[in-house]
Amino acid sequence: MNANASRSLADQGSDKNPGLASFEAWMSINRPMLAAMTELNGRFLEQVSRANNEWLGFVNRRLNEDMAASQRFMECKTVQDLFAAYSEFFQRAQQQYQAEFQYFARLNQKLADETASVIKSHMDEVEAETDVRH
Repeated sequence: MNANASRSLADQGSDKNPGLASFEAWMSINRPMLAAMTELNGRFLEQVSRANNEWLGFVNRRLNEDMAASQRFMECKTVQDLFAAYSEFFQRAQQQYQAEFQYFARLNQKLADETASVIKSHMDEVEAETDVRH
């Protein structure tokens, strides 16, 4: 079916084309959910982008720390120096990983809160529209 034929069917209106009427009815029922899903997809992509940027930054920082630690380890003169360097390295790594996991927990909580808010607002719109129709 070419574009002109499609436009012609759409221009006929629902009285001459029952398939178009059922599609319009389906769209009218599902429009609020489609709008909600579109909004959620946009927010989700923003969060994924933010998470990817944060994760890449974290990995970069950790790699730099790991390389610097290797240099410190090679400079150690005694076993005590080596133990102190390893202890400092692992404490710092543990703190950084903990902070990063906390960041991602907050990011996920924010995404969950936004998702709930978007769905609630769209469901409120559906409820208001349903009340108007009845």
